[in-house]
Amino acid sequence: MSNDADLPFTRAEYADRLRRMRRAMADADVMVAILTAPDTMAWLTGYRVRWYRQHTSTSMPPAQCIVVHVEDGAPFIIDAGYHDELARTSTMLDDVRTLPSSSETHEASLDDYVAFLAEQIRPWAGSRVGMERWSCIPSPAVADVVDAMLGELGCRVVDVTLPFRDIRRLKSPAEIGKIEQAQAAADAGVRAILAEATPETTELEAWGIYSLGMVRAGGEPAALHETIAAGSSVSTLHRLSGRSLLGSGPVVHPDVASSVDGYHARATRPLMFGQVSEESRRQVAIAAGAYDVVRQHGLVGAPWQRLIDALRSYFAESGAPGAGSAAYELGLSVAPADFVGEFTWGLDDERDDVIEAGLVTNFESWTSLILVDTVVFEETGPRFLSALPRDVLEFA
Repeated sequence: MSNDADLPFTRAEYADRLRRMRRAMADADVMVAILTAPDTMAWLTGYRVRWYRQHTSTSMPPAQCIVVHVEDGAPFIIDAGYHDELARTSTMLDDVRTLPSSSETHEASLDDYVAFLAEQIRPWAGSRVGMERWSCIPSPAVADVVDAMLGELGCRVVDVTLPFRDIRRLKSPAEIGKIEQAQAAADAGVRAILAEATPETTELEAWGIYSLGMVRAGGEPAALHETIAAGSSVSTLHRLSGRSLLGSGPVVHPDVASSVDGYHARATRPLMFGQVSEESRRQVAIAAGAYDVVRQHGLVGAPWQRLIDALRSYFAESGAPGAGSAAYELGLSVAPADFVGEFTWGLDDERDDVIEAGLVTNFESWTSLILVDTVVFEETGPRFLSALPRDVLEFA
C-alpha cells in the first residue's frame, strides 16, 4: 500500500474523482470500465510508469489496465508480476492483481493477459463495458482481441473517451497548484537559456540548458518533447532540436513545457541575439495585445463566442497578416501522449457554450512572432501564469 505522502494528491481528492467517474459511467449506462489511457489511470489512482508497451514487440503486449465498477467495490489494477511493488507503492489502490504467468524472467503473452482479464470481468458478463477508444493504448491488435473476449462474455463495448476526459476538464485548486509550479519551472528553464546560450550554442545544447534549469526549479519533463529551434518561421516550433547553431536564424523559438506530477504548463517567447528591430518589437506587441482582449472578455459565465469574436476583430484591425490565436486544455498528460485533455478553442470556432471556472488552457498568440502562455479561468477573471515578459527577449 502506498505511503500517502508519496501520492500527488490526498486520498479525499482521489475518492472525489472516483465518485465523478462513477457518475459519468452511470450517465453513459456503463457497468464496468476498463481504463487503459495513461492519463486516466494517473488521474484516478496516481499510477504512472515509463513503459506502457504502446509500440513494442508483439511478444510484449500492453498488459496493464484499471477496472472500475459503477457501484461495487474498489477499483483494481491488472499489471505484470514485476510491477507489483510499483503498483502498490505509487497508487492509492489496495487491490493489485498481477498476471500469474508474468515474472521478472517471463513476459505474459497476449493470450495470458486477455484470459486473466476475462476472469476478472466474468462476474459482470453481459454488461456494457466502457473502453477509451481514443487512447493510444492498447494497440489495435490488442484491442481487437480484448473486444472479441468481451463479445464472448456477452458484453457490449461503449466508447467512454469523451465522458472520462470531460470529468477532468475543470481543475481543482490542488491541480491548479501543480500547474503553477510547472509554469515557474518552465519560466526558469527559458531564463537559463537566455543567461547561458551563445550564437555558437546548438539547439540541442540549448535544450539541455533548458531542461536542467527547469528541473532545478522543480519541474519534470513534459509528455510532449520540448524544442529549441532557430529559424524565421513559427513552423519551426514543431521541429525537433538539432545541431543547428542558435545564431543561424534571426530568432530562436523555445517552445517549452514543464510538468509537476504530470500536470503541464506552457511558455514560448521569441529570443534574439543583438539589437532587436523595431519591426520585431511591433509584431510581438500585436501578439501581446491579445492578452488584454482575453482579460476583458474571457470572464467566467460569458459566452466563448464573445471572446472569440473580440479576438477576431482585434487581429483583423492589427494590420498583421496571418495573425491569430488558438488554445487547448492544459492539465494532466502522461507520455506517450502528445496532447493534454480534450478541450480546445480558437478563432475558427462557432460555439454556444460559456466559460467555466477551473478551466486551464494554453494561449497562443502570433503574428510573424509567437507568444504562448498558460491561462487559468477563474471567478475573478483570467489569470496568465508565466512571469516572462511578453516581448522579444534578448540573450545575455
